[in-house]
Amino acid sequence: MRFVAVQEPPGSSWAVFDAGNGVPAEYAGRVLIGLTWREARWFVAMGNDHTGWPQYSRPVAQLRLVGAGGPI
Repeated sequence: MRFVAVQEPPGSSWAVFDAGNGVPAEYAGRVLIGLTWREARWFVAMGNDHTGWPQYSRPVAQLRLVGAGGPI
């Protein structure tokens, strides 16, 4: 699994991170932090299930990595 949900301190919100390097994920211009458990699970499921994504002829929003200096 590439994306994982991580509970943020003090334990009330969640974030989605890349499991390989610990960088927060981004979706449609939103860094995936401060999420509810349900939102985090949804983003993790969508990010990890590439085979379930429909194929589009135009670009669509997808999970991508962001670093301290901006998108990677």
